[in-house]
Amino acid sequence: METIKKIINAAIYIRVSTEEQVRHGYSLNSQKERLIDYCKQKSYKITEIYADEGKSARSKLNSRKELLRLINDAKLKKFDRIVFWRLDRWFRNISDYYKIQEILEKNHIDWECSDEEYNTTTSNGRLHLNIKLSIAQNESDQTSDRIKFNFDNMVKNKRAIQGSHCMPLGYKVVGEEKNKHVVKDEDTKDIVNDMFEHFKIFNSMRQTMLYINNKYNLSINYYSICHYFKNELYTGIYRGIENYCEPYITKDEFLENQKRIKRNAKSNHAKYDYIFRGLLKCSECGHNLAGFTHATTKPKYNKKYKSPAYRCNKAYNSKLCTNRSPILESSLEKYLLANFKEHIKDMIIKYSSIETKQKLKKIDTNKIESKINRVTELYIEGKINKEKFDENYKLFSQELENAKKMENNKKDLSIYNELLETDINELYEKLDNESKRAFWLKYIDYIERSKDLQYIIHFK
Repeated sequence: METIKKIINAAIYIRVSTEEQVRHGYSLNSQKERLIDYCKQKSYKITEIYADEGKSARSKLNSRKELLRLINDAKLKKFDRIVFWRLDRWFRNISDYYKIQEILEKNHIDWECSDEEYNTTTSNGRLHLNIKLSIAQNESDQTSDRIKFNFDNMVKNKRAIQGSHCMPLGYKVVGEEKNKHVVKDEDTKDIVNDMFEHFKIFNSMRQTMLYINNKYNLSINYYSICHYFKNELYTGIYRGIENYCEPYITKDEFLENQKRIKRNAKSNHAKYDYIFRGLLKCSECGHNLAGFTHATTKPKYNKKYKSPAYRCNKAYNSKLCTNRSPILESSLEKYLLANFKEHIKDMIIKYSSIETKQKLKKIDTNKIESKINRVTELYIEGKINKEKFDENYKLFSQELENAKKMENNKKDLSIYNELLETDINELYEKLDNESKRAFWLKYIDYIERSKDLQYIIHFK
């Protein structure tokens, strides 16, 4: 009686790292052709081909997507055997190998190499396999150490270790192979400057994303924007090396952005998007007012209503403040729409008066710097002693610092003058809560309410 030979369903697994393709000429296609021919010679029925390109055998399992898909299909018993080219295509990590081997054995699935022979049914065969995996792991570790050392050395010398395709928006890699370095991309640097400036004003990554995409006809997604704002390279720092490239923002600005992102992430869990979130301060303790749902009862209808409001949690939670008076969002919104232009006019008059006084007693910074240079020369020439030099140097330096602060504190009134020509109510009605918040953030630094219930607006 003729025995019917069982057909073996085989899954082909292929893996190649980027470095191996460059150094040895390995490719997915060459492995694929070789393994298909091998399965045909063995009369295996190929059920699926799984291919991980640009992945090292030491890569974390969750980064080898095709391997994960293969394991999932193994659990569903979609094949009887896995075929790969050589053992190092499968694993170079002993612990990961046995994790997967346990799953395969549980589902009665075996494996074989097309170009190497292993026998796992005997103790000697398993010992040979362990030795081979240990050698492969050691080689991989040594290669990894060499690559890490070379990369660290390149970074210290401010050389690029990646190509332009790995750079965040606003940067590119230039130079020859042995002198590649990161520079600002002239084509996109204005977009990055605009991105950081917009976030500084509106304090919202989503609004920044929409603004950049609309203005520059781009399609940057929200997650990319998040990565940009969390990338320290924009400060010129890479892997702890300062001045690695020309920065877009300072370290202090970067840290401030991280705080804003963290605050926004916390507030995103709220059920209601509070319009004045982060804009209200307690007039007694200076603590930011928190949004909450305020329940009120209308006696006429004897019915409770819930409305968004703000309060000082230091007064309610820790009892460290006495200001327990809440601010209703609707009342504040109504007040601002009715009185905002008057507050702007008062601010412009007040600021213009201060600026006029400053112009009248404008300090010439060049003269102060000349005084500093002169007193330094006198000390070097021995005409004044160190005590006199220290006294004068400190005095003139403080004078120079104050003069520069006065110069830098100039307020740009153009955005406020433009708003005076705008119908605020008509514009405001078209906005959602997030856009309303962005609107107020553009002009207001923070708002306080005094003990006599008067709103004090601090403009940017």
